Amino acid sequence: MKKSKGLLIGIIAALVLLIGGGAAAAYFFLTNTPKNAYLLSEQESFKSVQDYVSTRFENETKFQEKMKDENYAVNLKLGADVPETLVSQLGVPKSVIDSSNLVLNMAHDSKKKMSNLSITPTIADNKLGEFAWQADEKNQYISAPVLNNVLSIPNNKIVETIDKITGSPTDDTMTNDSLNLNNILGNAQVSQEDINKIVDRYTETLIDKLKDDQFKKDTEKVKIFDEEKNLDKLTMTLQPKEVKETLIAVLEQAKSDKELKDLITQQAKGTDFDKEIDKALKEVKDQKETDFPKVVSTIYVDGKKILKRNLVLSKDKDEVKLDALTKIDDNVKVDIKASTDTEPNIFAIAGSSDKKDKSYKDDYKITVNDNGEKEIKFVNESKVDGDKRTDKGTVDLTKLVGQEALLNYTNDMVTDIGNNEQKQKMEISTEVDNEPIKLMIDAVTKLKQDVKVKTEGAKDLSTMSDSEIEDLQKEISEKAGKIFEDVSKDLE
Repeated sequence: MKKSKGLLIGIIAALVLLIGGGAAAAYFFLTNTPKNAYLLSEQESFKSVQDYVSTRFENETKFQEKMKDENYAVNLKLGADVPETLVSQLGVPKSVIDSSNLVLNMAHDSKKKMSNLSITPTIADNKLGEFAWQADEKNQYISAPVLNNVLSIPNNKIVETIDKITGSPTDDTMTNDSLNLNNILGNAQVSQEDINKIVDRYTETLIDKLKDDQFKKDTEKVKIFDEEKNLDKLTMTLQPKEVKETLIAVLEQAKSDKELKDLITQQAKGTDFDKEIDKALKEVKDQKETDFPKVVSTIYVDGKKILKRNLVLSKDKDEVKLDALTKIDDNVKVDIKASTDTEPNIFAIAGSSDKKDKSYKDDYKITVNDNGEKEIKFVNESKVDGDKRTDKGTVDLTKLVGQEALLNYTNDMVTDIGNNEQKQKMEISTEVDNEPIKLMIDAVTKLKQDVKVKTEGAKDLSTMSDSEIEDLQKEISEKAGKIFEDVSKDLE
């Protein structure tokens, strides 16, 4: 398939899987028609996933919900433990590694439009200083130990200034809005409630377009994992013409959807929403009906729970298939496979999450066929005790990289919702030449934090002359050289 047509099929698949996920109850009637049974089952399936996540990660979910409305500050410290036998091969004392670390600070205040992103490296107990990118409602600010002064760039001249310094035009996808740190860090602040409202609205549009005769109901004996079951078989069939009509209906609704526009422009600053929607709508309308695939979505239902799913998107001789077995309650078990007519197994994920009291055991395998089969295995044991969650597991990348590669980890997270704080300690270890290497992460996230931006004595980079920029580059080169000399002495 051509790339554009493949993208369309991907969009259509997403729309099909979305149907019923957030649909309002008003769209389901008392009569037990195949359409209503299908949509109710999709809704129940969507809800079961939400319930599982919110139950298993209850504290973390509540903290994230609270975080979207609050100022936040994140402090993360990264260190390493490398055996002396390996360090000596590099000609560096082990004490240098032990006394080196990297500190990342990130903070954002959406109301005052203030942001801070900084990195502070320490090498052999020698702090190199803070390299910071900050922003307020007027400017972006850069400060670093290689600069004598803070540099500023007006928010409406970011691209223009970068082009001036580099001497070449910036990529078209980069805009002043997309390069504004306030927008980058603010993207995490989108309300889940707002997203759900938009999902509900477009689900209703999709349901309105669906007709009773596009659905049918049968019963069939199906093997669900190791168990034979008699299940309701509900099938939705959309012809290429109906797929095109549905896409047009969704895009035409989007043209006048202010809430969707606000959400998209908030998440992808610099995107011309109206232009992109018009472009997509014209492309869909201009394409022939034969350019769209036929969609056949079949679900096998026990009550209202979907245990098996087959989705087929076909056009001419091209075909994309998704086959899935799923069981979601207190425990999870999945076996999902995707394929095309030319690639029988392009992607697969299989495994389970088993609960016992407040403990979980995860065991999954992901397989991807990309010029050969590649595999990732993941096992994890998780335990919750009050506001503390402890995870311990292994990520096996051996069949992905072609040699033994095991990443073992432990992760302790304490989520104190009442005190607006989340603490995390994580250790990742692996072996090189049978010697253990460890990476340590120590992080703290706090809400309701003041965000400060260094603006004093800032020099506007956008108004600098060519000679001033040359002087600045010389200044950076000299200071960087001095830092390198100091670090080199510490490494001796």
